[in-house]
Amino acid sequence: MSQVLEIFGLILFTSVKFLFAPSTTYALGYSFWETILISITGGWFGVVVFYYAGGWVFDWWSKFSKSGSKKFSKKNRFIVWFKNDFGLLGITLILGIGSVPIVALLAAKYFRNNPKTIYLLLLSTIVWSFILTGVSVFLIPVLKSIWA
Repeated sequence: MSQVLEIFGLILFTSVKFLFAPSTTYALGYSFWETILISITGGWFGVVVFYYAGGWVFDWWSKFSKSGSKKFSKKNRFIVWFKNDFGLLGITLILGIGSVPIVALLAAKYFRNNPKTIYLLLLSTIVWSFILTGVSVFLIPVLKSIWA
């Protein structure tokens, strides 16, 4: 029972901190394939929850917000620049090094009308799970030997 709760906790952790979750999972003693499975499951859970919840929140918020003049901050300018220059592919490529909630919310905000969006986010989760787990498999033994 405690291992089931641990796996559930790792899945939840992966859904919000995708960059660090494969390393944590592998360091806890899970195999390569178990780490991949936990990472993909948690990443998919986070993408689906934050993408669809974000779409719902943005729809709800648009009913109440006034469409007046908008102020642009450095953060807003960066987001618009990134969206215009890199598009949906850029959003999916930063999923592994960015935050799943932030990336899913940005995708829901700017690419909700594209039917490929959710599928590309899910595919990106698979690719990043393999990359981050592979890096973890290589680095964790090296780091353990340094600190041992």
